[in-house]
Amino acid sequence: MRKLFFCLTMLFLLLQANAQQALPAGKMSYTIMTKPNNIIYNDTIFKGSVQFKQLFYRTGNPQLIQSYQLHQSNKITGQVLNFAGAIALIAGISNLSGSTKGLGWSLIGSGFLASIAGGYFAFKSQQHLMTAVDMFNQQYKKSTVSLGLGQQSVGVVYKF
Repeated sequence: MRKLFFCLTMLFLLLQANAQQALPAGKMSYTIMTKPNNIIYNDTIFKGSVQFKQLFYRTGNPQLIQSYQLHQSNKITGQVLNFAGAIALIAGISNLSGSTKGLGWSLIGSGFLASIAGGYFAFKSQQHLMTAVDMFNQQYKKSTVSLGLGQQSVGVVYKF
């Protein structure tokens, strides 16, 4: 019975999964990856803070720049907290075996809390980058007009 429940649960989860992210033409797309985050725009992949900075600062839009800066500050804060949490966890585990068990448990707890806070700031940084991408797409959406020629007909296509 447990195997059947497990198989049905896995089948349901697999049906909800998507293998690929759609990349709409003419729009900026943000792909969430562990490292680095990527932005795809006009068939170009932008990776890392240097390329993101060039992409957002050349617009001159203060809202986009502020959202990018919030992304950077939250990302750095999250990385620092995750590192400090890992160090505190290691130090706490090493202090458990001696007479300083109270200090060890305190370090483990604080390391765990720092890691949770670091994950929160990393999540918020991704949200700020997604907000910047959405604002960019709303403000700089390209509409195109094309002329199609056939053997006996002419057509106009408007993409928006």
